Amino acid sequence: MSPEVLDGTIWIGVMAIAILIEIITIGMTSIWFAGGALIASIAAFCGADVTVQIIIFMVVSVALLLAIRPLVKKKLKIKTTATNVDELIGEKYKTLTDIGPGRETGEIRIHDVEWRAVSEDGSEIPAGSTVTIQKIDGTKLVVTADQR
Repeated sequence: MSPEVLDGTIWIGVMAIAILIEIITIGMTSIWFAGGALIASIAAFCGADVTVQIIIFMVVSVALLLAIRPLVKKKLKIKTTATNVDELIGEKYKTLTDIGPGRETGEIRIHDVEWRAVSEDGSEIPAGSTVTIQKIDGTKLVVTADQR
């Protein structure tokens, strides 16, 4: 078996590993290296030097990554799924305790669960006020007082 054929089979092995990693991760990151390995294996079977094969592998892999990955990502449009907690944003609730200066956080009850809440602008919001949830910061609700 000549060294070129041996090199070609190594590139086919690299291609198989890259495809396997892509199947496992489904991240559109290693498939480009499979393309580079395929072209490098063709170069190896045609008798190219190992240095040339490595250069071909790197150039083709990077070119595929830079040229095709953005198109594939746009076509797939991987969406992020909001959690149930994100559904609270924009909802209105009454405060159980004062929120604002003198207290780090106040409390709001949502479906029998008490949440810590802070005023978005640092203003005081008295207990019993209606507030709107603007965002969630860790385990705290960031709220604004409703103006009547």
